[in-house]
Amino acid sequence: MGFLDNSSITVDAILTKRGREILAAGGDLNITKFALSDEEVDYTLYDVTHPNGTDSYGAVIENMSLLEATPNRTTFRSFLVNQSLAGSSLSIDSTNYSNVDKDTNIALSPTTTGAPAETYTFIIENTNIVKFAGTSSSTAIAESVSLRTQSINTAATTTVTIKGNTSGLVQVVTISVKADAASTTDPLQPKTLQADSPLSPEAGSPVNLGPGGSINY
Repeated sequence: MGFLDNSSITVDAILTKRGREILAAGGDLNITKFALSDEEVDYTLYDVTHPNGTDSYGAVIENMSLLEATPNRTTFRSFLVNQSLAGSSLSIDSTNYSNVDKDTNIALSPTTTGAPAETYTFIIENTNIVKFAGTSSSTAIAESVSLRTQSINTAATTTVTIKGNTSGLVQVVTISVKADAASTTDPLQPKTLQADSPLSPEAGSPVNLGPGGSINY
């Protein structure tokens, strides 16, 4: 990993490890949208006491060197969204489920505050560990979903990413499932690769990197 030259506007787009897996399995990334984030910017450096006045408050931030895109990222912790969504939030009852037994149902019913009512895209990282009730797909679009933990021979953890389809707001739920001594399923065995993870910041955005791409400005 290195730094990008901040003397000019640079778009550094690469394939993540997930994207390489999809290509290696003969899949098609079909990139249609993109997401933006500024989570690597330290806004505590904004200095309202700068002796040169208001034009220099953000001088340190504006001159920061940004990191190159990394292939290890799977999603952002936060997204840049339309100003009309400023102050809105996506809430979920719990973002962490620990030591869950097999065949346990988990209901996810997110709500969006400060923005219009919306549906959500739910994306399971590892369907060997947890699945949507009634389907083997790793992605679902709905107002709420029911998950069911799976029988696995080794304790393992996966995540479920929830994205508001209008707001672009994101929450990540972590689920850890206990080992089942009678199970023959390895939670880390290969899964069916999918390239249909629409993690874009806004509905109607023109480009989506999904799980197979990473982009930094």
